[in-house]
Amino acid sequence: MSQARPADPRALEAGLTRRQFLVGGGVTVAGLAALGIVGWRSWTVRDRWYRLTGAYGEAGTPPPEYPVFYEYGTLASAHLAADAEYGIAYPPGLPRDGSSPGSAVPVCICLPGRGRTPQGILEGGLRFGDVVADAVAKRGVSPFAVAALQASATYWHGREAGDDAMAMLLEEFIPLLRRDFGLGGPLAIMGWSMGGYGALRAAELRPADFRGVCAVSPALWQSYEAGVGDAFDSAADYAAHDVYAEVERLRGLPVRLDCGTKDPFYDAAKAFAESLPEPPAGGFETGGHNGAYWSRVAPAEADFIGGVLSRAGSSEPEG
Repeated sequence: MSQARPADPRALEAGLTRRQFLVGGGVTVAGLAALGIVGWRSWTVRDRWYRLTGAYGEAGTPPPEYPVFYEYGTLASAHLAADAEYGIAYPPGLPRDGSSPGSAVPVCICLPGRGRTPQGILEGGLRFGDVVADAVAKRGVSPFAVAALQASATYWHGREAGDDAMAMLLEEFIPLLRRDFGLGGPLAIMGWSMGGYGALRAAELRPADFRGVCAVSPALWQSYEAGVGDAFDSAADYAAHDVYAEVERLRGLPVRLDCGTKDPFYDAAKAFAESLPEPPAGGFETGGHNGAYWSRVAPAEADFIGGVLSRAGSSEPEG
C-alpha cells in the first residue's frame, strides 16, 4: 500500500522538507515501511501515526466557561489587499470602555496560525479567552485583554505581491487598539505556528513596544534552502526577515517558547531557543503541531503573559 503525497504540500504552514519529516519523529522510515507506507513524502502519514499510537500525549484540560466579553471587527488596511480580521476578549473585571482605568488595560496581541481565525483562537478549540479568565480566577494572574489578529497568509512580512501584514500590525492595528478601544496599557505579543514566527519578528523589530513575547510551535526554518514553501519569496527575502539573524534584539525582553518534540518545527525552534541571548521560559515536551498540545501549554502561557504585563503595569502606557 502506498500513501499519495498531499495535493498541497504547503498544508502545514509553508511546507515540510524531507529532513523535517525524518527528525524528531520517534517513528522511523523503516517502521513506516514495515507498514507498507512510504512515509517521508507525507506529513499526513506521520501525523496520523502519532495520533494512532498516542505519541502526541494528552490534550490539556478545557477551562470552565467564564463571562468573557468578546467583540469582533475588520480593519481596512493600506498594507493589505483584503481587510484584516480581529477580535478582542475581556475577561471578567476588565472595563470595556476607553475611560480610566480602562485606558491602562494591558493587552496581549495574539497571532493565529495559518488558516485560523481570531474567533477560533478566542472562543474556538483553544478558548484562549477562557484560559486567561481561568488564570485570573484560579491563580491570581492580573487580568489583561486579548486582541487576536489575522491578516493574510503572507507570513508577517512584506511580500513581492504587495501585502505587508507586519506593517499593518505595527502601524495600524496597535494604534487602533489605543485609539478606538482605549487599550493603552502595556503590550505583550504571542503567536502560534506562522503567528509564532510573526510574534518573534514583531518583537525583534520593535522590542521597546512589548513587555514580553510568547511563541508557540513557531513555524521557523534555519535557512531558505530548508524548504520554506511560500513563506518567503526568495533567499534574499528570507535573509531580510530572518529571525535568527536578529535574535540579539531580544536581549532583556522576556521570551517564552514552547514546542512539542513531535512537531516538524521542533529542531528549528530548539535552535532558536538556544540562540537567544538569555534562556527563554517554556520548553519542549511530548506534543505535536496541534490543538491538543497547544491546549496543554496554554495555561502556563497565560500565566507568563500576565506576569510580564503586571510587572510592566507601573510604567507609562505606550502612545
